[in-house]
Order: sequence, then structure tokens, then C-alpha cells
Amino acid sequence: MDILLVAIGGAIGATGRYLISLLVVNTNSPFLLGALIVNLVGSFLLGFTVSLSTNDQWLLGTGVLGGFTTFSTFSVEAATLYKKSIPLFIVYVLLTILGSILLFSLAFSL
Repeated sequence: MDILLVAIGGAIGATGRYLISLLVVNTNSPFLLGALIVNLVGSFLLGFTVSLSTNDQWLLGTGVLGGFTTFSTFSVEAATLYKKSIPLFIVYVLLTILGSILLFSLAFSL
């Protein structure tokens, strides 16, 4: 049953990530704004899921938020920015990492 919850959640999360990337594709942002948004929102929402029942954690935490957030895109974007602009690379990495930790902590404390 757990694997089914993860699979269903993953499909929902990946679809959400795709839809957000469509919404922000035409921005003039120097980095992938969609990846930044999903990672920050995902971290915030994960802060709420850690106190849920195990089944809810499988569905929402591992499934939905695992499919929604994307560390691989963050890694590619960071490496690309490093080659183009070290200042933008630093801003993107700090925003993603510190912002994700801060938003997770905020949601967890609520």
C-alpha cells in the first residue's frame, strides 16, 4: 500500500511542478524561477507533513513533495549559472538552500 501512495503522490507532485514551470517559462529571470519556486514551496509544505501519520507522510511527503521538488534541476541550474555568472550562482544557491531551510523551519514551527 505504501508504494501505491508514493506513486500516486509522485504523479500529483510531478504534474504540479510541470504546471508551475509552464506558468513561469516566459519570465526574464536570470535563473530557472520555476525550480526555485517549487523547491521553496516544497520545503515549506514539507514542514507541515513531518507531523502527519505515516500513510500521510508517504503520500504527501515522499510522493507529492518528492515529485514536486527537484534537486536535480537545482544542480543543473547552479552549474550552468556558475559558468555564466558567479554572482548569480551565489544568489541562486543561497536563496534555494537558505530559503528552503528557513521555510521548512517556519512551517514546522506552526
